[in-house]
Amino acid sequence: MLLVGLGNPGPQYRHTRHNVGFVALDRLASQFGLGFIPHKKFPLYESVSGFITGIPAILLKPLTYMNRSGEAVASVLNFYKIPQEKLMVVYDDLDLSLGRLKFAQGGGSGGHKGIRSIIGSIGSKEFPRLKIGIGRPFSPVPMDKYVLSPFMSEEAPVIDKVLDIGIKGLVYFLERGIKAAMNEFNGLKIEIESVKDL
Repeated sequence: MLLVGLGNPGPQYRHTRHNVGFVALDRLASQFGLGFIPHKKFPLYESVSGFITGIPAILLKPLTYMNRSGEAVASVLNFYKIPQEKLMVVYDDLDLSLGRLKFAQGGGSGGHKGIRSIIGSIGSKEFPRLKIGIGRPFSPVPMDKYVLSPFMSEEAPVIDKVLDIGIKGLVYFLERGIKAAMNEFNGLKIEIESVKDL
């Protein structure tokens, strides 16, 4: 299995909305005692291989910046001869409100440059995804500025909880497949009010 989290490298992007894919994979790796390793031979990405609930998996974070994410994904798929149905991509989604997540099998890019790059690089859109909702701005903020901004203080506990649920969902996906993950986790919503006292 190849689990890919999308984001941009560099400390200036670490806590931005566009980097929830990176954060999700960091949490998953930490939970199972795995640590990402930058590759001198393969500067396109950093990755870690290990077992998640007994299932062998590669966790991958492209370091090519978002709009070239597909280069790293394609290189790892081809090198390890991993079929596309065993690829899972985790990323931020503007069309899902904050507090929502959604597992999906295939689909278009929805305007997400990282997904567009992966589809173009591997020649298919039929791969599983986990979309993490970041919502759209309430005020007329340019979209590129919005996705590269950090979560507001009242949003932080919500995304934190959603990511925890997302990690459980990724483990569930590894154990039971994409359809089971969709049935179990799609439709959940975390409200700001429900986490104020956490």
